[in-house]
Amino acid sequence: MVNSPKKEIYIPIEIKPREFVSQLLLSGELAKKGLRVYIGSKKSIDLLIEKKHNTSGIYLYKGGGSNLNKFKKLSKQVEAIAVLDQEISPATRDYNIIKNRFVKGCLKYVSRLYYVGSEAQKTAINVLDEIEPSKIKAYGWPRIDIWQPSLHHIWQNEIKSIKSRFPEPFILFTSDFGTNSLSLLRQQCLWTEKRGAKKTRQEISIFKNIYKKNYELFLTFIDFLSKIDTDKEIPKIIVRPHPGEDHQEWINKLKFFSKVDVIYEGDVSPWILASEGVLQRGCTCSIEAAISEKKIGFLSDYAIKKNDSLSEIVSHKITNLKTLRNWLRIKNEGVIEDKNFYKQLKKHIVFSDKSAASKIALDLSKLTDKSTNPSHIFEKHKKESNNIQNFERIITMVFRKAVSFFRKVINYFYKKPNYIPNFYKKNKMQNGIHLSESKFYLSLMFPKIKLNVEETSVNLIKIESS
Repeated sequence: MVNSPKKEIYIPIEIKPREFVSQLLLSGELAKKGLRVYIGSKKSIDLLIEKKHNTSGIYLYKGGGSNLNKFKKLSKQVEAIAVLDQEISPATRDYNIIKNRFVKGCLKYVSRLYYVGSEAQKTAINVLDEIEPSKIKAYGWPRIDIWQPSLHHIWQNEIKSIKSRFPEPFILFTSDFGTNSLSLLRQQCLWTEKRGAKKTRQEISIFKNIYKKNYELFLTFIDFLSKIDTDKEIPKIIVRPHPGEDHQEWINKLKFFSKVDVIYEGDVSPWILASEGVLQRGCTCSIEAAISEKKIGFLSDYAIKKNDSLSEIVSHKITNLKTLRNWLRIKNEGVIEDKNFYKQLKKHIVFSDKSAASKIALDLSKLTDKSTNPSHIFEKHKKESNNIQNFERIITMVFRKAVSFFRKVINYFYKKPNYIPNFYKKNKMQNGIHLSESKFYLSLMFPKIKLNVEETSVNLIKIESS
């Protein structure tokens, strides 16, 4: 029954085009198991948790823990914290970076760590000593569930729209340079040195050198694109920047090109499916393109060198215009059918007769046994009925605003550096999270299940079985 006492789970979205639709798939599976799901922006989810008057529910975080205080606070507000790491993908070159994903102390508050495959799980067990190995699971990814051809129909409207805008064949380049401007390079180096998990001097130096190298590769790639732009044999190239990149820098560099466009709209999946093929330099989109039965080119001269990564195995090597033209002529035979590739893929991704979303949903449902009234309704009732708590909340809010004001004043005079670019937040959430799109995708993914979907506040959606 809708709005009756149920187990609750809270799913914050940090990067909408990467996480949202697959987390809707997980939300539907959770609702099928009788849970009430709140899915929304990190800000809206954290505000809901802060205001609710119970300590029940599960918080499903999207990745590593760089803020110990956040985990401490959450542990007092919910019954369990789980982490589905969206950064450790099957295209990850070195799973040992898992040790840098969590600030010391965070994992003491985590009840589950979910990874995409057995290799990542094994590494996590070896390098993380603050969490019991039994709490580290490898169930696959809901994102990879979405990549399967059986779910491609959910993108049909977007694919038609893209092909209407670009009736001629185009190639999609999915960028992951990360540091594609000097200002972003400085900020990334500062963040590595001052924030996140504690690192040795050697580790900081390694990360900084990678950022610098990526910036250099970005500049040389712009030169390569300029050659493509004048080559009549090569079709239109659409560049999709990474969410963490400086998109304006891409626009500035390519604004005078005639057949190279910079477009960052919606999920990447319909763009992959609408394209003739995908060019990449070692990102997760290569694995998605392979599973989606698209041909993939690996731009080896513009990638940080690492042999035998999955991204290279699934791809044709491209080093210049000649090899690019040859790749364009190759018939797409669906690399996923290659038995050798599939064997490699299974080392990094868990495949089974059940979807990753259904397995994770089942496991999450076991992390709490408390049922509660809907948190957003319960909060409204309390506000109206408890003047003392309402007064305390106002005082707390005023205090926090005062603290925030004085911090800004201090930062202004001491010129504290920014570690996170201002444009990043807009890139991550695009146009926000809305009721209409939530209902649309859920109806396509669960056509036989009646779900109650409600927008309880801005960028916050409630999903439960009817």
